[in-house]
Amino acid sequence: MKDLDQLGRLRDSIDALDGQLIDLLNERARLAQEIGRIKERAGRPVYVPGRAEQLMRRLVAQSKGPLDEPAIRAIYREIMSASLALEKNTLIAVEGGVAGLTHLAAKQHFGSSVRYAFHDTPAALFEAVASGVADCGVISFGEEGPCIELLELLSEGHAAGKVYLCSQIVLGTDENGVPARYLVLGVALNAASGDDQTALLIHLNDQPGALAAALEPFRSAGVNVLSIHSRRSRGGGLHLLLEVEGHAEDPLLHETLEALNSVGMNPMVCGSYPRFH
Repeated sequence: MKDLDQLGRLRDSIDALDGQLIDLLNERARLAQEIGRIKERAGRPVYVPGRAEQLMRRLVAQSKGPLDEPAIRAIYREIMSASLALEKNTLIAVEGGVAGLTHLAAKQHFGSSVRYAFHDTPAALFEAVASGVADCGVISFGEEGPCIELLELLSEGHAAGKVYLCSQIVLGTDENGVPARYLVLGVALNAASGDDQTALLIHLNDQPGALAAALEPFRSAGVNVLSIHSRRSRGGGLHLLLEVEGHAEDPLLHETLEALNSVGMNPMVCGSYPRFH
């Protein structure tokens, strides 16, 4: 009987907390709506990955348990998804079909409250994002790195406007122990989040020493290169995609890009986005 009385009191306490939580969530939602109106007037994108990641990191650091980081991220992913939907009738373009791997990755990142649209090709995905039909796009990074079509689209820009890599989604590992990665497309270069990486695209002539020459300025400046992927360009030579530590506007990385420009390599900044740990 004593245990039943205690159970009843605990349930009453949870009911009271749930009432407080719904009031607070509705107040948060009203603030999100006002933020959405301000963003719309200013022509700013509704999705700001640096801000979202900063919030997640702060909440995880503040938590004293028993909720762990995955639980906190899962809860707030849905809270933020609902906020995005209230700020704007948010539409996420996805490569592939309904319930495909990229769709599942997108839902892991953007939650259940936003809308999703599906595109058969990377070109159609870029078109949807660049034209403003979609607020963001999600595309697979590929098990062995990005495909040539993705690199060509990044190198060419887009007739309707510039498309950037604005975030990444990293899920569990495949049978080879490699994390499954997906890229989020947007139309603006992110502000720094405090812990970022930058994707750069360089066109190389197909000749000995070209790769070493492209990497040397990073070594000299002490900028860590996180990944290297190359594909043969349809117009000749190689597309070299580098992911490096830091934001594109960080002084060391900015100096490195200037050094590459000075020798005619002309790197294209494809985007800066929060690092995955």
